[in-house]
Amino acid sequence: MSKLKRYRKLIIAVLLISVSVLIIRFISSIDFHVLTTYLYRMPSMFLLVIAISFVGYFFSSLGWKLCMGEEGKNISIGKVFVIRHIGEMLGAFNPTSIIAGDSLKISYLLKSGISTKVGLSSILLMRMITVLSSIFLIVVSIFYLTFSKFGNGKTVILLLLIMLVIMSGFLMAKYLLDDHLYLGRTLERIKSKTNWSFLTRKTIDSCYEINTLASDYFKHHKLNFLLAFLLLTLHWVCGALEFFIVLQTLHVNISVIDAISMEVGVSLFKFLGAIVPGQIGIEEYGNKIMLDVIAVKGNEIWFVVSLVRRSRQLFWLSVAGVFLLISKRKKFMLQ
Repeated sequence: MSKLKRYRKLIIAVLLISVSVLIIRFISSIDFHVLTTYLYRMPSMFLLVIAISFVGYFFSSLGWKLCMGEEGKNISIGKVFVIRHIGEMLGAFNPTSIIAGDSLKISYLLKSGISTKVGLSSILLMRMITVLSSIFLIVVSIFYLTFSKFGNGKTVILLLLIMLVIMSGFLMAKYLLDDHLYLGRTLERIKSKTNWSFLTRKTIDSCYEINTLASDYFKHHKLNFLLAFLLLTLHWVCGALEFFIVLQTLHVNISVIDAISMEVGVSLFKFLGAIVPGQIGIEEYGNKIMLDVIAVKGNEIWFVVSLVRRSRQLFWLSVAGVFLLISKRKKFMLQ
């Protein structure tokens, strides 16, 4: 870990240079006449993307509020939305990534009457449910992208997808929500057999803590857990609909499941490039790769998709700035 910190700036520089070279290469082959035609359609698609992203953020905020348990009733959904949004935007662009954003969330929750313990546990629980929902969508997407290439048996594919949803849901629930704490015990076994340096005692204890937290919450709040899972899954789906809206506006015929595949794929690229503030360049490269995966060709389309998504991010970043100014008022904290 210390070596990673020592070479952090070098790693970021290498990533940025590598991705920049690839992006310049993509841009150099753009037909600017076609691009101009596409850009004329951008205002309408941008407004739709902002609207659907708001819905996605609202679902995520509501899911987080459910993770707060009984204390969640003491804070309004509007305030949760504001606190979450400020924290997420800070986490995306701050060099310390989500740690800075989550610390700010806990601070604001404490000032709003939510205890530090509940604030921290709700964030950990929300992160875990978010990961669960993303794994669920990744499995479904991989299955769809693989088997849809074998023909037009859409009924068979649908039935297989339903079976996969049920099986993967059961396995994830058994592994992460059972009170036998299979996640922590599995990592402990891996540590004893491999001696991997990154599996420290602190890491394993943290996994046990998250496993226990999720198991206890699910045991006592099953309905809230399932609702939070649904809402955070819908948050991912709203992100996918951004791709769907842009591509449909450009007259590219894709399905919603294709868009979901793009969303989870690009999110994976962003996770791997989290060391780069704002994942600048990384997200754009991820867009290009995932468009190729779903067989959408044309660098002009890639450019517009990347431009709209980045513009959406900058819009919500400016909104977060306004929220930050509002949140500094004592009246906001007392509401």
